[in-house]
Amino acid sequence: MTEIQTDLWSRRALILLVTISLWRLLYLFIVPLDLGPDEAYYWDWSRQLAFGYFSKPPMIAWINALTTGTFGISAIAVRLPAVILGAAGLWGLFLAARRLFSSEVGFWALVVWLATPAAAALGLIMATDVLMICCWCLALWTLWHSLEDDLLGWKLATTLFIGLGTLSKQMMLVFPLLMLIFLIVSPQDRAQLKRPWPWMVTVGGMLFLLPPLWWNSQNDWITLRHTAHNIDGSNPDLLTRLSTFGEFVGSQLGLLSPLSWLLLISLLFGLLFQLRQQPRQVRYLLCFSLLGLIGFFLMSFKKSINPNWPAVFYPAGMILLAAWGRNAISAGLLDRLRRLFGPAWKFGLLLLLICYCLPFISQTVLDLGRKDPTWRIRGWQTAGQKTGKILAELPRHTQTFILGTGRKHAAESAFYVPGNPRTYRWAGDPPSVASQYEVWSPPIDKLGWDALIVTDAGKPLPAALAKYFDKLVPLETTEVNAEVNLRRRLDYYWGKNLLGWPQKP
Repeated sequence: MTEIQTDLWSRRALILLVTISLWRLLYLFIVPLDLGPDEAYYWDWSRQLAFGYFSKPPMIAWINALTTGTFGISAIAVRLPAVILGAAGLWGLFLAARRLFSSEVGFWALVVWLATPAAAALGLIMATDVLMICCWCLALWTLWHSLEDDLLGWKLATTLFIGLGTLSKQMMLVFPLLMLIFLIVSPQDRAQLKRPWPWMVTVGGMLFLLPPLWWNSQNDWITLRHTAHNIDGSNPDLLTRLSTFGEFVGSQLGLLSPLSWLLLISLLFGLLFQLRQQPRQVRYLLCFSLLGLIGFFLMSFKKSINPNWPAVFYPAGMILLAAWGRNAISAGLLDRLRRLFGPAWKFGLLLLLICYCLPFISQTVLDLGRKDPTWRIRGWQTAGQKTGKILAELPRHTQTFILGTGRKHAAESAFYVPGNPRTYRWAGDPPSVASQYEVWSPPIDKLGWDALIVTDAGKPLPAALAKYFDKLVPLETTEVNAEVNLRRRLDYYWGKNLLGWPQKP
């Protein structure tokens, strides 16, 4: 490819990246969606900064503290880093594909990655996956430079991105492992294992974990135990195993669009079976895509897999799909399917557009009920305003705290109730540590206070809750007009005079 052609594809990639980023920024202002429970929960972390938290490393809380401290507490301020870091990750994806193949492949890697329903969420929802995928794509780029260029700067950059990724989500720990696997299986790169830099990158990236590890040592290793619980699990019978495997495949088809995902998986396994004939770049990208996906395929026979867990292994796969679709690599007999590359990304683009339009048309033009994927992030602002109004009408509202029976009630109330009050979660008697709210101090400093208790309508209050108050008084059931045809219903109770709080076993 000539230099002029290279510049042309790079300009196209830059235009595409700027366009999608500006669109996402505009979308933050016009989309009628509230913060989801997880987004509000992670934001609540930012009000008590620490080196670690119940389920994740601290990076998302630190970033939330920076943006909301700078721009004020709002959904836009919380989600703004998703747009910025999403753009940085996309640029890292392009740079990696350009270095591995060409600017043309880099451009089409952006296209096939953006033309997925998952891309709509990753660039707008403030989640730990956004931070980690950004670091993963940039590390994928700098690591290839480290293999080809004997410059210390590329090694240090790879170490930095691995370290920042590990502070974002535990899955980033897999990156240095896959790097070492590639060095072992690649004959041209095996000699690198005798040099100090791969070990420097691995150890240097792990050093970023020292603050979270110290925090965990002070908190009963809660993050490690939570992570181990997510990995653990076993389905007892064949039918259940097949069911969880089918759920996993179905979720991935939906996230990446069916045709793109099927083409990608077929391509990855096809390249694996021809591994000896494939160039070094293909082996590199297979290590950072197919190995992780195989792990999740196997895990899905043991337990249910959250749809977002394998997301980090798709960027490398999308580079391979773009390279194959643009004739940069061959997959043997699978090449006869190359004609489906265009329909795959075009269909994915159609699904992406539907995802962007869905918040505006669901429950009005389309009545999807609770099958609407945006249901979980609707109605919370109105619910927070209603909760604040009920709180203000209580006789001792200045000595009344908000108590949610679920994590979502505590987090959403903390964000949307006027004044952003400190909220608490009822975790049972004895309490089970299932969220950050149980790691933080309970409301033992509020003995003698009242509580405004928020729960989903129709669910009775836990029986054990009654003995910690003089009296529990039902207040009202509120219907939050999330949309015309679907309402969120909440029950409110007034807990008079807090007598005590359950002790941890």
